[in-house]
Amino acid sequence: MEIDNEAQLRREIGERIRRARKSARGGQGFRQIEVADVLGKKGEGTVSSWETGRALPDAMTLRWMAQNYGVSVDELLVLKEPQETTQQPLLEPLKPVQPVLQEPASTRVRRADTIELPISDLVRVIQHAVANGLSDEREVRVFLQGVQAAIIASSTG
Repeated sequence: MEIDNEAQLRREIGERIRRARKSARGGQGFRQIEVADVLGKKGEGTVSSWETGRALPDAMTLRWMAQNYGVSVDELLVLKEPQETTQQPLLEPLKPVQPVLQEPASTRVRRADTIELPISDLVRVIQHAVANGLSDEREVRVFLQGVQAAIIASSTG
């Protein structure tokens, strides 16, 4: 993409930051206020000024954006065209598991390596880990494969 002047370049950088923010987290995106809070900025005005090209984020902010939005800094800075991401499933489909007879809670032996957690809480933990603690697709894949293995192991005894 050929850009003729600084104002046009700033607008394009801002647009790329906005698109990346909105498409992050598997399409769920981040709200401007969430980004501002994480980065320690006051209000969403700072994020808005980046997205409109009125201001440019510093290097550490660009690095955070690249890691959390799933794009490269080069793409954000219009040094490289955005990559078409072909999302591969992070987990292989679960194999059918033989049903396990459920023992009454009073006779069930609790193993030291298990945690009884409602599925909604488990999903929230996984989403938090993926959104905040894992830096690339490989780490996400390995983490989710570990979760999958733990679920299979706990359901088979």
